[in-house]
Amino acid sequence: MRCDLCVDKGCNGGEPCTVRNSIELYADPQEKMMMQAAASVESEFYGDLNRIEEVVEFASRMGYKRLGLAFCVGLHEEAAKIAEYLSAFFEIEAVCCKVCGIPKSDMGAPTSDKVGPVSCNPIEQARMLEEKKTDLNLVVGLCVGHDALFIRHSHTYVVPLAVKDRVLGHNPLAAVYCSAVRNRMKKRAELRGIKKTDNPK
Repeated sequence: MRCDLCVDKGCNGGEPCTVRNSIELYADPQEKMMMQAAASVESEFYGDLNRIEEVVEFASRMGYKRLGLAFCVGLHEEAAKIAEYLSAFFEIEAVCCKVCGIPKSDMGAPTSDKVGPVSCNPIEQARMLEEKKTDLNLVVGLCVGHDALFIRHSHTYVVPLAVKDRVLGHNPLAAVYCSAVRNRMKKRAELRGIKKTDNPK
């Protein structure tokens, strides 16, 4: 399926090209409530609230009391400000990606002059937040792949609050909006294609 190539977007107008009984997917009362809360926030505040404020509205409507923050050490200052704001509404548990200080050598992970010797530890972040019985977990800037592991092992639902992009000021969509960035990406992709062709392995 390639919805990105669709021009008509009939599903958005109630005339979908594919019809399924999707309603049955939301039979779980908790998940139906989440859909209702999300739609309520969207309907009432569309275009008026930033994402952090939307989290407050959504979590409040869900009756959540304790939120977890799984954050990247590189975004420590940002995470602290987010936690300070959210603390006015919820109990906050925050766990840094370098928790427990595992050497990368123990993980069999490479290192370089650009990064330190201590490994990220996303599964432990998830476990620690589970021990604190958080109602909802927020991801703040975990590395690509580490975020996937955290989400996979989280005991509860996860909202990506901020994604890390060291090149584009933590705004990955700048790669879509900025033609100069897109052109650089295209050139890199072409070079990678050439290398793949030259290297039969």
